[in-house]
Amino acid sequence: MLRDLNLMPVYDSAECDLVLDLIAPLLAQSQEYWRGVGFFTSGWLRTACAGIVSLVGNSGSARIVTSPIMERNDWDALQVGDAAKRDAALRDVLREQVSDLPRALSRDTLDVLAWMVADGILEFRFAIPRDFRTGGDYHDKVGVFADSSDDVVAIHGSFNDSAKGSLNGEAFSVFTSWNDGQRPYVEQHRARLAKLWLHGNTQFQVLPLPAAIRDQIVRLRTGSRPYSSCHNPVSTPSVETSQPEQGIRLRPYQQEAITAWKTQNCRGIFEMATGTGKTFTALAAAMDRSVALERIAVIVLVPYLHLLEQWRQHCEEFGFFPILCSGNHPDWPKEVRSKKQDFRLGALPSMCILAVHQTASTDRFAKAVAGLSPETTLVIADEVHGLGAPRLRNALVPFVDMRLGLSATPRRWYDEEGTNALLSFFSGICFEYPLDQAIGTALTPYRYLPILTHFTNREMDAYEDLSRSIAALSCRDFEREPGLEERLKKLLLRRAQLVSAAENKLPLLLNKLRALMRGSEVSGTELKHVLVYCAPGTHSAVLSAVASLGLRCHEFVHTVTLDNRQKVLCQFADGDIQVLVAIHCLDEGVDIPATKTAFFLASTTNPKEFVQRRGRILRKAKGKTHADVLDFVVVPTTEHAHLRREADLSLLRREMPRFAEFAASASNEFEARATLRDILDAFEMLHLLDLKPWDIYHQVMESVEIKDRS
Repeated sequence: MLRDLNLMPVYDSAECDLVLDLIAPLLAQSQEYWRGVGFFTSGWLRTACAGIVSLVGNSGSARIVTSPIMERNDWDALQVGDAAKRDAALRDVLREQVSDLPRALSRDTLDVLAWMVADGILEFRFAIPRDFRTGGDYHDKVGVFADSSDDVVAIHGSFNDSAKGSLNGEAFSVFTSWNDGQRPYVEQHRARLAKLWLHGNTQFQVLPLPAAIRDQIVRLRTGSRPYSSCHNPVSTPSVETSQPEQGIRLRPYQQEAITAWKTQNCRGIFEMATGTGKTFTALAAAMDRSVALERIAVIVLVPYLHLLEQWRQHCEEFGFFPILCSGNHPDWPKEVRSKKQDFRLGALPSMCILAVHQTASTDRFAKAVAGLSPETTLVIADEVHGLGAPRLRNALVPFVDMRLGLSATPRRWYDEEGTNALLSFFSGICFEYPLDQAIGTALTPYRYLPILTHFTNREMDAYEDLSRSIAALSCRDFEREPGLEERLKKLLLRRAQLVSAAENKLPLLLNKLRALMRGSEVSGTELKHVLVYCAPGTHSAVLSAVASLGLRCHEFVHTVTLDNRQKVLCQFADGDIQVLVAIHCLDEGVDIPATKTAFFLASTTNPKEFVQRRGRILRKAKGKTHADVLDFVVVPTTEHAHLRREADLSLLRREMPRFAEFAASASNEFEARATLRDILDAFEMLHLLDLKPWDIYHQVMESVEIKDRS
């Protein structure tokens, strides 16, 4: 870790080697490296690469802003309005330096450099003056290093990273984030590098590495990748339409969402399908307000611990460097107070707090954020539906003026009070982007393949008994009989578990997997990127059964540590793990775009769960043209149906809303609907084909209101 290094406050080239004694040791402990330096030359690369390669072993990444060597006519060429012409002009400026790389760099260094550029671990941008008449080049000498514990070191001085740099009289001043007196300097250097990277510098414009030059570097690779491909590089937001004043490019619908939110006085909920970029849209909205107000405090609330790291990376891409607040980060109150003081004194242009819902709902958190200005503070609530629960509503930071909620399913299932509390706090839903609109643009099309499953006789008898007990309890007076409601909930849970864990599902799953394996064998490929959602308590049996087929599989449940989760997901993406077996851990926030085939062995009636799960597998990925959703739907048999009609109808009503939801947006909608048409016709229930979860919900709520009025 960075704080384990014995760092001096100043490093002078007259007394030490600045690369070997300072930069290389810092890189060896870092996961993130930002560098601002003058002039892109092969000599500079030779010096810089001596330490950058050590980032790979730390699953790290580097972002470097430098200046191309150019004359006035080069600058003139870069001022043209057409992006393609600018790209060509910068390519011409850089071509000579890149052509010199094979001669200037050793074969090993050159190979690692080329692979790091190809994998996106090492990214360059080029700073050129907005007005060449000022005569100034970008000639900064600053570096920022961050490790996995969120410790940060900033260095600033005269060292130029050039081939002659070590021969001149050079020096660096060193600042550390764990030293209270130095933290503002660290944050300032970090923030101004991020601002420059995102086109926020008023003196210099920043251009990306031209595609032709990148390809020229990538073609210098030889052999296989000289390091593990399971890295976690910091990436730039996926983009389509430019927003040059902020340097962040958004899809049209994302810009529409921000405009709608601003129109509603910077309040509202984005109800956007899973996988459509709610996170990037929210952070772009925060950046928009930061530019307009010239300062901002951002409070981001996330439901789970594993999302803290995911959001941290995204925040940093937008120039926000958050304090993580959870039970795993015991120093957060001190850090928040310190950063808040610097922010209020004007020493920092922004501050960012990233907290899990549970921590944010405590009095301790409320006291820590108290005193921030309502006008310049924004709260972003991820998976906002979770904050409608009574014990979590305190996390909603009532003094904040700017409020933004994010969810694919913001309305709470059978909780009108919680839903109304959220809609009231955020002033309603300001923008909607449903799945049907997103498919083909932001998400991958999918086929819905229902697998009809029947109960065993024993299970059907148990389901019928539970249904009778539930019906009997539902007719009694809950207000006069304390504990009755809890008894009813337990019966409903037992019945739901019976459906989720139906015995016939596992043999059907194995048969489907065998068929997929045969198909892969015929096509000369290997089956991979398969996800299996199963019922709680069944994952060990499912995992063992899948492994017995000879498939490389792994569980993804709560017992998998946070450190191992990213490794497992990376191995799944690379195909080293063919099948993932999951319960709830992939419901919200975890990105698994590689998934092409998903088996739903278990689902509740709550659309929050199965809509989130479907969205997890529809994210776009290279080589992915569509996804397959194989859903195990438990249905009654038509034999002796007249003997247990009420139980059979209850089962259909439970399973059909999910079926209708999944079929409606599938590319094979009518083919999918046909699989259940005969069964529904036999029970005179064909109308269920068109009733989605919220249709059923509203019918139930209307019947309750009618009952209350009668």
